[in-house]
Amino acid sequence: MKIMKSTTNKFHWLPELDESAVKFSHIEIMAKFVATIDPQGYPHITMITSNKATSPSVLKWGEFTTGQSKSNVVKNPKQGFLYMTAEMPFQFLQVKGELESISTDGEDAADFNQISLFRYNTYMRIYRTFFNRIIQARKIRNISLFGIVRGILANLNPFQFKAKTGDYEERLEPVGIRLFSGPIFPKFISYIDTDGYPVIIPCFQARTVEGKRIRIPLTQFKDDLLQIPKDSKVAMFAMDFEMVTQLIKGRFLGIQRKTGIVDIERVYNSMPPKMGEIYPNKVKVEKVEEFPAIL
Repeated sequence: MKIMKSTTNKFHWLPELDESAVKFSHIEIMAKFVATIDPQGYPHITMITSNKATSPSVLKWGEFTTGQSKSNVVKNPKQGFLYMTAEMPFQFLQVKGELESISTDGEDAADFNQISLFRYNTYMRIYRTFFNRIIQARKIRNISLFGIVRGILANLNPFQFKAKTGDYEERLEPVGIRLFSGPIFPKFISYIDTDGYPVIIPCFQARTVEGKRIRIPLTQFKDDLLQIPKDSKVAMFAMDFEMVTQLIKGRFLGIQRKTGIVDIERVYNSMPPKMGEIYPNKVKVEKVEEFPAIL
């Protein structure tokens, strides 16, 4: 299927999806994200592959494991969605939606359970389906390779390190630093728009600073990033190509020297089987060095 990129204004939201966007959301091997709003008012980004539009005005996604996004959307039905192709040249689609109903009817989940990820897996099945009314959607857009390269070069520029404070703090552990600093690893930031709906923006160019901040050079999707209000609550999601992921939440400190800066306040493990906050409420487990004798 050939997808044409949008030639319309990048901030022009449409009232529903066009035909090409509906088909785009049906691509099976694809990164698909849902942004909900947590009780503290932060966006919360979850990768949910059982996720597609069923018509230009309806979108549904399925649950196979319990996580924070499912409880969030029951309390606040406003959501943001992003669909991104899995291979270069990357393309993506942004949608805003609102929860209308939740179904436990097996028929509603049957199409999700037939895709290759779930078809022969008796341990993971979609058992709840969330139906959402599409509020607004944008046209399909490209993530240019040139923009990714510009981000790599910008992060080599010593004058880009405005986010440094001189104090290192281990809010992110090594896996998080690797994910959020990988030159070509997919990364995304979400903020809550003026209408109360989360928006997700790709930001491959993001990098960690001193284990406690993330800088985002304005080398790609500059106009999108400039829409994020200073001091607003944001979430960022990073992943590698083996599907290792992590989520952070924090404050957007604004733009300094053509670079957006996020101060990390929370770190969330977004991978099964144990999803949950790992900073600042990190649980320390003492090393076991002695074992009782077995009689």
